[in-house]
Amino acid sequence: MAALSKRVAMAALLSVVASIPCARAADEVTELKRAVEQLQEQNRELARRLRALESAKVAPGRTSRPEPDSRQNRPPAVASTPAPRREGPGSLEQRVRELEVSKTAQEDAVRSIIRGSISQSGSRINEFVTLGGSLEITAGRAAEFNGQQRETVALSTAELDLEIKANDWMTSVVTLAFDSGAQVQAATGRVTNANVDRITLDKGYVIIGDPRRFPIYLKAGLDYLPFGTSTGVHRSDVLSIATPLTIEAFELRKPGIAIGFGLPTPPAAPPTPPVAVPRVESLVLNPLVSSVARYLGYQPPPTRAKAPSPFTFTPEPPPLYGIINFYDSSGTDVPTRRFTNNIDARLGYRATGHCGRPYSELKESFFCPWSIDVSVDYVSSLFDSRFLQTEYRPFLGQIGTIPGIAASIKMTLGRFLFVGEWNEALRTALFVDGAGNAVRMQPGAWQIALAYQFDWNPWVETIGAQGNYVAIGYSRSHDLSGVVELVGATPTRVGAIPESRLTVTVGEWVMENARVAVEYSHNWDYPLGKGGTGRQGDGVFVALTYNW
Repeated sequence: MAALSKRVAMAALLSVVASIPCARAADEVTELKRAVEQLQEQNRELARRLRALESAKVAPGRTSRPEPDSRQNRPPAVASTPAPRREGPGSLEQRVRELEVSKTAQEDAVRSIIRGSISQSGSRINEFVTLGGSLEITAGRAAEFNGQQRETVALSTAELDLEIKANDWMTSVVTLAFDSGAQVQAATGRVTNANVDRITLDKGYVIIGDPRRFPIYLKAGLDYLPFGTSTGVHRSDVLSIATPLTIEAFELRKPGIAIGFGLPTPPAAPPTPPVAVPRVESLVLNPLVSSVARYLGYQPPPTRAKAPSPFTFTPEPPPLYGIINFYDSSGTDVPTRRFTNNIDARLGYRATGHCGRPYSELKESFFCPWSIDVSVDYVSSLFDSRFLQTEYRPFLGQIGTIPGIAASIKMTLGRFLFVGEWNEALRTALFVDGAGNAVRMQPGAWQIALAYQFDWNPWVETIGAQGNYVAIGYSRSHDLSGVVELVGATPTRVGAIPESRLTVTVGEWVMENARVAVEYSHNWDYPLGKGGTGRQGDGVFVALTYNW
């Protein structure tokens, strides 16, 4: 019996010992199965990446969206893609990486080629510099206040504009302009037939900052100071050929340093998607010339109609804005003043709206979309303007500093544009002119203008910048009838502009960058009791403008 018990115990011990390696083997098998499943999943992922890369390499122009199978009206079967070869995980992963590196290098090369093509196309000299400018030739006949008729053909505008943007936070502008030398002759009192033609630096400044991303910015250089509606660019300030009296008398251009702001800073947002908008077609000259050319036998070669250019809304600037300039007023015979006494400042507000409706529903609207820009300006001396400083140069020492103020409004309502401006000296200037007359003057001027755009659509941002338009403007000055200056021993009337000016302008952009404008103007001189001639004068002008 004892022997039997020993045998039973020995058998039980052997069974326990044998079960230990069996349990270990089961655990190892489970772990091995899990590793095999992970490896299979990795292989399937690598196979998917390989199929995508090989299909992109075979057909690079095809989109990633699968096209439906026309025969069975269903997406193409996955089996149509060649199955990857059975390779080890190491070699398959290496092949996928090589294809990914090759594709990345190819995409970088394509981007480089596109950037190079864009930088050499259009108005861009390279990726940093944009080239622009304008040429304008004006011909006309006008009656002067002395009773004579004057006929002229002149190169009234020749500008070359360079905008340099080397990084996102700095922008500089350089403008070279043609000068016929008329101002030099007027300043010296010597008028000859040989004009001193020159190319001068009209503007050159740099802006550090961007009010669309940060509220404060710095500006330094030579530029037109903000006073009234003038920015120094006639083709964008007004739609008339003749200059309004407000700009003619009080336009300021000085070198200086300025600090500006825009509030509140707009939130960062992606650009709006471009929209294809209808063109503003020319209605008179372009169709007329085309009809006459076809009547005379000209048959233009067949061309495919150009698709409308995608239109992208410009980002909205901050509504409240302002700037303060510390400028240099020094010049020949100009009294030397402290730098802090030469101040020009502006405070303005602007807003836009579309009456809460999509632009596609505003094609017949007369009042939407709308925009408004209102500003108030201050300058420490109104006689620092280009006209007054040149014409009253001999008397500036007696006049001293006469502060001035200006208020202006630009408003668009659908296809209408309205401009209003008022400029005024805040004190009376007292001096003795060349004839010994005691002069008291407080110069000022105002203007109103109205324009209408034909073949308008809601996406037109600037009235009169395309298609056909008509504009009417009236401006009036006071205390600018002129004074007497002795040129040698001859008394000469200087510093005079008309008391009133009326202009009626009709223009058409006959091509995308070319405009033809016809204008009638009527000027009234100051009456005899105010130092003028009391006469009136008419003028008719035609201008051809080419912008790029």
